[in-house]
Amino acid sequence: MFAEALDCYEDMRKTKLRPDAFTLPSVISACAGLGDLRISREVHQHVVELGLMSDLYIGNALIGMYSRVGSLVDARDVFDGMARRDIVSWNSLISGYSANGEWEKAVEVYGAIRMDGFVPDCFTVESVLPAFGGLGAIQEGQMVHGLVYKVGIEEDRLVGNGLIAMYCRFENLVDARRVFDMLVGRDVVSWNTIIDGYYQVGDFKDALQMFRKMMTGSKPDLVTLTVILHACCEMGDLQLGCSVHGYIMRNGYECDITALNILLAMYGKCGSLIMVRNLFDQMDVRDSFTWNSLINSYVRRGLFSKGIELFKSMKQFDVQPDFVTIVRLLSMCTELQQPVHGRGLHCNAIKRGLDSNLFVGNALLDMYSKCGSLEDALEEFQRMEVHDRVSWNTIISGCVHSGNCSLGFELISEMKVQGQRLDKATILGILPACSYVAAKRLGKEIHGCILKLNLECDAAICNALIEMYSKCGRLDHAVCVFEHMNIKDIVTWTSLIFAYGMYGQGDKALRVFMRMEKMGVMPDHVAFLAIIYACSHSGLVDEGKMYFKRMEQEYKIIPSLEHYACMVDLLGRSGKLEEAEIFIEAMPVQPDISIWGALLSACRIFNETLIAERVCERIMAFDTENTGCHVLASNLYAAIGKWDMVVKIRKSMEAKTMKKDPGFSWIEVKNKVYVFGTGEQLVEQSEEVYKFLEVLTGLMAKEGYVPDRKFVLQDVEEDDKKHMLCTHSERLAIAFGLLNTKPGTPLLIMKNLRACGDCHTAIKYITKIVAREILIRDSNRFHLFKDGFCSCGDFW
Repeated sequence: MFAEALDCYEDMRKTKLRPDAFTLPSVISACAGLGDLRISREVHQHVVELGLMSDLYIGNALIGMYSRVGSLVDARDVFDGMARRDIVSWNSLISGYSANGEWEKAVEVYGAIRMDGFVPDCFTVESVLPAFGGLGAIQEGQMVHGLVYKVGIEEDRLVGNGLIAMYCRFENLVDARRVFDMLVGRDVVSWNTIIDGYYQVGDFKDALQMFRKMMTGSKPDLVTLTVILHACCEMGDLQLGCSVHGYIMRNGYECDITALNILLAMYGKCGSLIMVRNLFDQMDVRDSFTWNSLINSYVRRGLFSKGIELFKSMKQFDVQPDFVTIVRLLSMCTELQQPVHGRGLHCNAIKRGLDSNLFVGNALLDMYSKCGSLEDALEEFQRMEVHDRVSWNTIISGCVHSGNCSLGFELISEMKVQGQRLDKATILGILPACSYVAAKRLGKEIHGCILKLNLECDAAICNALIEMYSKCGRLDHAVCVFEHMNIKDIVTWTSLIFAYGMYGQGDKALRVFMRMEKMGVMPDHVAFLAIIYACSHSGLVDEGKMYFKRMEQEYKIIPSLEHYACMVDLLGRSGKLEEAEIFIEAMPVQPDISIWGALLSACRIFNETLIAERVCERIMAFDTENTGCHVLASNLYAAIGKWDMVVKIRKSMEAKTMKKDPGFSWIEVKNKVYVFGTGEQLVEQSEEVYKFLEVLTGLMAKEGYVPDRKFVLQDVEEDDKKHMLCTHSERLAIAFGLLNTKPGTPLLIMKNLRACGDCHTAIKYITKIVAREILIRDSNRFHLFKDGFCSCGDFW
């Protein structure tokens, strides 16, 4: 129609007839409808040539035309060049800015119209309301609402719809609903706006309620129905979704590909794979969204291989996979730990030129990091041209997840240099690394960032801080964070209970558990694991048994193997080895190797060889690659001198390519972390450290220390055993710390394995000699050595 109008206009010009002020507004309107900027400018030039630019109606039409074709600069030039303007001129310009998303300019022109003394009409208000909504200018929007009543246009339906839409953009559904309820003569736009408003804020229940009200007196259009289908999709309401689909079919709605895709997504989210496939097969036209919905439906049902197959077959139907397809499948590779498929998708993304997409890059980082391929993740990170905060957070978290904490710290520093701000995800990603290596200084720096970002009230952040401080030897700081939290969830309480357990403060752990119950917080299986663990490390046998019974009888929580292992540990640490063995035999579930390992560990502490040998036989019967339990069995046989069994176990480990984790300790001195391996030659101050250890050993001997050679687990001469004990990693770290810190300064030593009995005894003597506190964190707990005693009370 618009093209025909312009053809007539050209014919008119060819006949030498002069267009007048009545002809040109219609021609200009046709240009606007056609959306062709070139033709629009040609007509504008004709107007100039005809000397009609002073005509008010033609000027207004030109502003509207340029606004509709998206050339707001031309629209503003026409407006500024008009000798005379009326309210239509202003409304056209405001409407143009608002419709094209230039809300600041729309509001600016609205302010100018008020300064010029014009009284806004319904079209002015209708045009400027979307701008206030888009800018989130709540106060100014409310002022316009007040003006509506002042100038008496509150009953105008378009104004009412605009006010509803504005309040919905503000997420103020109370006022939106109030305007809606007062609106006379609501149309389908009114209903759609309020229904979509409820949907956008996640209030699906009220969205559906309004839809049902609409159905009693008005007929919904396809827009209404698609919003409701979206709501069904979010809620997983298959029954209502089917009803809406049936209504669409019965009433003959013309469904475009967008509506059909929403139906497809709804059935997929609701788990109806049959309906998804049927609908997909019936569709004449399919786009990438259609295929993505089908692939997602199969992937959600765990049919990952089918999803990959569909992905590969897309190109046969002339539909190119987009980044959404790649990202979804990569996330599934991550979840299922399938790096082989992930690499294949990576290759496919490169072939299709999608590897440069930021979302694809971030998904690849996540996949490689969580599937144990940190090197590939780092290579992908270096290859990416653009990094957003998600990229940095993902690679930092991946480094920590892979145990490369030092690289995680380096990346945090680089992230700051690159101008990226830390956020909640960054902090939650790096705090576990601070916990692992006991990086107190960095932990405090991150705590400072938390305060700057006003995240100190975030429960997840505070929970991570409690864990970080407790594992860095600052239980006092952990308690301080806990006490300052306004909202504490079950993780918060459990974190503090675990912390007290690590420090052997079982009585305080019990008080926290009771306080938690009084606050009405229901303990879960992890909370019970924490309290039994605390009892185990404090010798509170009766209390631990009581909580194990309460968990089953009062809270109806079925114990897991972890709970049983913790109970065995509780009994074993207290020397109740026979009771622990009976407990295992009476378990209603088959004990695994970790449970027998807990008993074996206790046997070694109390030199119980008969039970230990029975347990070793049980452990060796497991066809498992659990390195820790094999090493424990080997150490037990070594301690009682059965070297033939030691050789047998070690050969079995070699056949299974199992390697013992090397023991190492580390200490932070002057903001630098120093790592020591057992028996290693030190790089720094080697001679001084070994001489100092010799001096310490002599002083300890005078105090009554006698090396316990059974903790040397190799078949060597007695003098060699004595030397090997003296060069255990924790003793090297202690000697280095004593040499490089001021007298009286407490030391904090970290160890990746459990401290041996001889070192435990030796450190008690060392603290008495040097008059220092030494805090050791081994793989099980904290030991605070002071004045010749340890806080664990020898329960470790």
